[in-house]
Amino acid sequence: MWKWLSAGVLALTVAVRLAAAPDTAEELRHATQQLMDATAPAERAVWEHWTDPALTYVSEDNEVKDRAQLLAELTPLPPGYSGWITVEEFRCRDFGAFAVTTYILDEHESVEGHALRTRYRGSDSWRRTGAGWRVVAMQVYAIPQDPPVEAAAHPPLTDYQGLYSLSGHTSQVVRVAGDQLLAERPGRAPQPLLRESGDVFFTPGRPRTRRIFVRGADGAVQGFADRREGSDLTWQKLSPTVPAPSPAP
Repeated sequence: MWKWLSAGVLALTVAVRLAAAPDTAEELRHATQQLMDATAPAERAVWEHWTDPALTYVSEDNEVKDRAQLLAELTPLPPGYSGWITVEEFRCRDFGAFAVTTYILDEHESVEGHALRTRYRGSDSWRRTGAGWRVVAMQVYAIPQDPPVEAAAHPPLTDYQGLYSLSGHTSQVVRVAGDQLLAERPGRAPQPLLRESGDVFFTPGRPRTRRIFVRGADGAVQGFADRREGSDLTWQKLSPTVPAPSPAP
């Protein structure tokens, strides 16, 4: 009997918790938006209200701060600056004593008349206290975006065309396809390469990586660095000649 009664109580508890989740989600979404609205004007009282004294904050620059440090750095935007942040795509999981949220921060900023827009991913942990919900951990990271494409036509794309090798086992072909380059490796879909600046190229949708072509003393391309998070894989150019593209299936 007690076994079945316990199971029934557990089921009822879960049902009540799930029923309360939308209210918790709306409350924490509203609280998160309040925090963002209070950032530009440095309304410290709002941050003091919603943050737990034991708060741990991890910034987009990989800095770990406690509550006192975060509040001390909360200052109004300087003259010539203005902006706002909108909380979007808010998600919440309510576990009763604590809740976990994740969301997008869409930041709009004006710097002396120049418009900037940055998007961040935020993830927070909240705990339920006698005084209400308080955030105990916050982590933010900037969402990488594709850079602008350089309009200049020089150096010519044919400079980069060729067969490249990472090792005796791995190679790829870079060829001109219309007004862009294509990087082709066996068993993988071709990747378009767009010029960011000079000899630096990127693949749309993959802004965390770059292909940086390297030239020798004679000005000819000798290879490229496949740069990922600040680390390079070095590819050597074996030949400027490329095989004919494979026919479409």
